Amino acid sequence: MADYHTTGAGGGTGRAVLWIAAAVIACLSVFLINGRPLFYFDTVGYISQGHTGLRQLGIKGESPLSARMEKIRAQKAADAITEGVPDTTEIEAENTVDGSRSTVYALTSALLARFHALEGLMLLNIAAVLIAVWLPMRVAARRWGLPVPVSEAVALPVIVACLGSLPFFVAYLMPDTFAPVLILVFGTLTVFGRGMRPWEVILAILVGCFAIVSHLSHLAIGLVMIPAAALISLILSRQRWWLPVAYVAMIVGAGFTEQSLLRTAAKAVSNSEVVIKPYITARMIEDGPGLTYLDKYCPDAHIPTCKLHEALQWSDDPYRITASHITFETSPRLGSFRLMTPEDQKAVADDQVPFFFAVLKDQPFGVFRALMRNVFVQAGWVSVEMTIPTDNIVEQNADVTGLALSTFDHGRITRDTGWLGLVTLWHQVFYAASLAVVIALVLLPRRVPGEIKALAIMVLLGILANALVCGGISQPATRYGARVIWLLPLVATILVVFARRSRQFDVPSEARA
Repeated sequence: MADYHTTGAGGGTGRAVLWIAAAVIACLSVFLINGRPLFYFDTVGYISQGHTGLRQLGIKGESPLSARMEKIRAQKAADAITEGVPDTTEIEAENTVDGSRSTVYALTSALLARFHALEGLMLLNIAAVLIAVWLPMRVAARRWGLPVPVSEAVALPVIVACLGSLPFFVAYLMPDTFAPVLILVFGTLTVFGRGMRPWEVILAILVGCFAIVSHLSHLAIGLVMIPAAALISLILSRQRWWLPVAYVAMIVGAGFTEQSLLRTAAKAVSNSEVVIKPYITARMIEDGPGLTYLDKYCPDAHIPTCKLHEALQWSDDPYRITASHITFETSPRLGSFRLMTPEDQKAVADDQVPFFFAVLKDQPFGVFRALMRNVFVQAGWVSVEMTIPTDNIVEQNADVTGLALSTFDHGRITRDTGWLGLVTLWHQVFYAASLAVVIALVLLPRRVPGEIKALAIMVLLGILANALVCGGISQPATRYGARVIWLLPLVATILVVFARRSRQFDVPSEARA
């Protein structure tokens, strides 16, 4: 990573290496303390789906799933066929592909697991974060100069961010780190896209493309952020204002292309259909407007979601109506969607976007009120609790054999989580202070260049977009808030670095325009 001072001269290589090494160690701090990576229920889901995909593509290799797990899964599928009713998750595995999981991330996880190198996902997280911070700092240093080398200007914000949730998500074998990376890439392209060198633009787009295809929610975040990118780009300059928007749109287009290719490949390779779980429908039902709509219009053969409404009547347990139970539960008492036939599941899943707009048309104020309530709740949930594996999560992943240095088990900090309350309190105070610094330095005139302020505003809008997508459309969860909130201290530190620059160097006023 090249270093630039105000003179543009290169800095000391040794010092740059030390700063980047310090940032890497800070990112790995939770992993080093715990002695093992962190993981979730769906970690094994990604690995299993990726293994199946590799096998269908003709790529042979050692399975990352133990022989016992493979045997159990095969037996469940056979039992389901023999008994005629089932466990629908195994029937789905044969006839459909779960489009809710990223195929790219699943294949990456499976490949690493086959080589017993799943820890490589942590290195991928670190590389993406460092590149996403390095690109804007490199361009900004080239334009205005800095009181420190670029390596330090990159490492210091990352180290400060590691006082928050960042190292928990670096150690987390899930794709969540790529949501904030996507936000940073969008901010960089929006603010600096007109002045970036071609290879810098290409690198940013490549990182952004991987980020947007690593989880379905990232595609929704990208779609929501296109208007923000257009507005900020137009405010910064009317000259070629469309160019950064085109870069951002290319990344979003890559996300849609990946979804299209997934459907084509699933049909061609295994004659399967891609099904995305009805997260939007479940959210609308739990919030109230969706259930009111179904109560009002069902039964109706022209409304596919009425099939789910019928399934919801199979039990009178009130918890059956919660979004998570609708989407995932398979027990007769609490399940509904997963107990339906695969054909009906696909019909309901395919109807979720039309269902949303039908409910919105029928009850616009109710839908808007529910969305805003969920966004507000999501924005305030920042605990890292969901990155900490529970006993059930450990049991779910116990038979995965893809780690090089350990097994899927509790580590030094996950078996006893008595520390979690104190850490959560610290994080909340830390993020509130960071937000105050960001707001102050954005509002103070002439302390920070306008483009750096615009980058901070894009990041804030990205955090809100994440809350809208995950809380307002899917379901509020601490994991979704904590995965992006470390951007606040990171951006606050970048603003402080540039505020310090403005005090120490006599920069012409036109350079700050």
